[in-house]
Amino acid sequence: MHLESLLFAVQVILPVCLLVSLGVLLKKLRIIDQHFIDVASSLVFKVTLPTLVFLAIAGMDSDLSKHIPLLIFVTVAILVSCILGYGWTKLTGVSDQDRSAFVQAAFRSNLGIIGIAMVVYAFGEEGTRYGALVLAIGVPMYNLLSVMVLANDQDVSLVGQAKLILTNPLIVAIVLALPFSLLAIKLPDVVLSAAHSLGSMTLPLALISIGGSLSLAEFRRANQVTLQIAFLKLIVFPGLVLCFGLLAGFEGIELGVMVIMLASPTAAAAFVMSRSMGGNATLTANAIAVTTLGSLITTGAYFYVLRFLSLV
Repeated sequence: MHLESLLFAVQVILPVCLLVSLGVLLKKLRIIDQHFIDVASSLVFKVTLPTLVFLAIAGMDSDLSKHIPLLIFVTVAILVSCILGYGWTKLTGVSDQDRSAFVQAAFRSNLGIIGIAMVVYAFGEEGTRYGALVLAIGVPMYNLLSVMVLANDQDVSLVGQAKLILTNPLIVAIVLALPFSLLAIKLPDVVLSAAHSLGSMTLPLALISIGGSLSLAEFRRANQVTLQIAFLKLIVFPGLVLCFGLLAGFEGIELGVMVIMLASPTAAAAFVMSRSMGGNATLTANAIAVTTLGSLITTGAYFYVLRFLSLV
């Protein structure tokens, strides 16, 4: 049982590690550069990932009401992690200058790349569908809470932020896909084939880009505050999701997807938002580097625990 659980964890984590490592190597060899990474990341965010999410939602059965408990649980989990992150900064004396960046980096997960990659490699097409549901509620929640956390004394345009959320390519893809699921509309085979080819580009392109953008210098600059963020992001919050998910009656792939996606590292979008809204962008960049590398270990551990306890 130990060996089988370990092999399961390795088989899921290894493809992600290899593609991220390939990105690091290609950047080192100057086969790819920052321009490629920027363009590839934009392509993933605006085209290939929304296509993957659209296919996942459109392919679900029409009775979406059975997934409401999952959506409610994820919503509460994200909200509670944000509140606990803020409480942690008060208890440990994190400076006012670092507080907003700390909280955002601690609760905001990289659902769209690392999270979805892990569940696709672990659970296949069904994992993609559940992952798309987590994205459906996670993306607007993260954007809304991040604005609230980082706003402080700044004047924030609620209309502008609402527009950003509503025009997010992932949200648009989900909204467009819902009629296909609810009305059981089937896309023509030729369109499906092209869409699947486009969607299949997402994970390799995204993970190679992450590898190319990883900064070991940021990792070396990690301080005690960064390590506190990593501790909350990778160990405490996912552990709470696992425990309370079990108490709430979740099991199987549904439980596994929630735990793994919310255990993913700090989202790269956190850096962009922190910098644009006057937060500590350096701390956020450090947290992204540390949690991205650390998540390859901690996520593997969660996969091991889930399989060893026969939860997935």
